[in-house]
Amino acid sequence: MTAAIGAELALAGLFDYLPDVYLYVKDRDGRFVAVSQSLWKLRGYEAESDVLGKTDLDVHPRYLAERYMAEDRQVMESGTPLPNQIWLVPGKPGELKWFISSKKPLKSASGEVIGIAGVMRDLEKAKSVANSFDAFEKVVNYVLRNYELPLRVHDLAAMVHLSVSQFDRRFKALYQMTPQQYILRVRLHAACHAILASQGTIAQIATTCGFYDQSYFTKQFRKHLGVSPTEYRIRYQDSVGQLSDSMGLTPLLPP
Repeated sequence: MTAAIGAELALAGLFDYLPDVYLYVKDRDGRFVAVSQSLWKLRGYEAESDVLGKTDLDVHPRYLAERYMAEDRQVMESGTPLPNQIWLVPGKPGELKWFISSKKPLKSASGEVIGIAGVMRDLEKAKSVANSFDAFEKVVNYVLRNYELPLRVHDLAAMVHLSVSQFDRRFKALYQMTPQQYILRVRLHAACHAILASQGTIAQIATTCGFYDQSYFTKQFRKHLGVSPTEYRIRYQDSVGQLSDSMGLTPLLPP
């Protein structure tokens, strides 16, 4: 094992003392080489050894795994960290949870990218244990809880007593995207789950996820996911069973 990954493994055990933080380390081929106790328990495994050597395709529903892997490739190909990305993922049976995920590439002494390390935080648990909760995470939580409503950047900026330009600049520095892009990402994440986990029409899902124009929703969905909402539902039908099992949902009837 390389020195870089070995160093990450040496530190990984410390995360078992932080139950609300989820750590993982993967090699260049996407195989897990370290997983914190909190994460393997979240995914329903009995021990870390049950996860080691597996890839996201073995651990997560395919519709999520493919997106995780694409983001991993982005980090490894760019050679730069990707902090504070929002993800909506299944938690315990019957629930969906919002996580903030940060990833960094692992490099050898010669500078070659040899893997990736990542950490996730459960936003609700982070909030409950932090007495002085960061102002921008208050904004993020507001967006997560109200993404189906009209959201104006002006109002979000006012929540933290900043001008729109100041808010936009600081938000982008923290989350690597503009507030508008962040809101769109949240709504698309919610739509992806609703498409697979409900029997609603595409128009209904668009409305419940904050899109008041179905054609705009479809355009943005195709732009960011590479397929239309209907094509997405068909492509990932085999993930519905996995999603239903993990969340206690009724499987989606064929469209």
